[in-house]
Amino acid sequence: MSVARKRSQRLETMGTMAAGLAHEIKNPLSTMSVNLQLLAEDFAQPRTPVEQRTLKRARLLLGEVRRLDQIVNDFLKLVRGYEVHAVPLDLELLITDMLRLVDAENQQLGIRARFSPDPAARMVHADPTYLRMALMNLVGNAQQAMAATGGELLVGTAGREHDIEISVTDTGPGIPAELQEKVFQPWFSTKQGGTGLGLPMARRVIEALGGEMHMHSEVGRGTRFTVTVPRTPRQLTGGDAPA
Repeated sequence: MSVARKRSQRLETMGTMAAGLAHEIKNPLSTMSVNLQLLAEDFAQPRTPVEQRTLKRARLLLGEVRRLDQIVNDFLKLVRGYEVHAVPLDLELLITDMLRLVDAENQQLGIRARFSPDPAARMVHADPTYLRMALMNLVGNAQQAMAATGGELLVGTAGREHDIEISVTDTGPGIPAELQEKVFQPWFSTKQGGTGLGLPMARRVIEALGGEMHMHSEVGRGTRFTVTVPRTPRQLTGGDAPA
């Protein structure tokens, strides 16, 4: 049994337990959200400093409740898997649009983005929504790694016999060797306020598409994530898609 298949089975087992726990968490979160919205509406036009503080606190708490709800939803997706709908996809166009979307942010951070497409790797068979989500997660990680110093974001594609390889490389500080095995573990994060679900979710998506994700990082030189996705439709197993 493949490592990806074993990992998928463990996540599915976790999913059975997580579904019940999530139900118990989401119900009170929903109640809190509704009441905080009503409270914010009551103080929508504050007249005193006390009312202004109350409105500010209500909005702050509402934002935290929504963040917690999103974390629960993300975790459920991770353990349950993704129902992908793969179609023929212009990969070069998807990546070009994605980099155009983050161009303004890159400029603010002093990041120079470069895309090196392989003409032989233009068409791929994938779910555009989920593939974009996974790649955007990798680009976001690269931006955060270089946020303090700027650098280069290098995205490339390469054609293989049966697969397309996509690489996302940053010139940030790199990841220490003792942490590299943990980056795909749920809840592990080196970022302040991070949930540690982004990379596990991205890899789960790629595996659901019949592909793989790997990482290579060197301290002082940067980090490279490599994703492979199939050129043509591939028969997925029960572990690659949600049960």
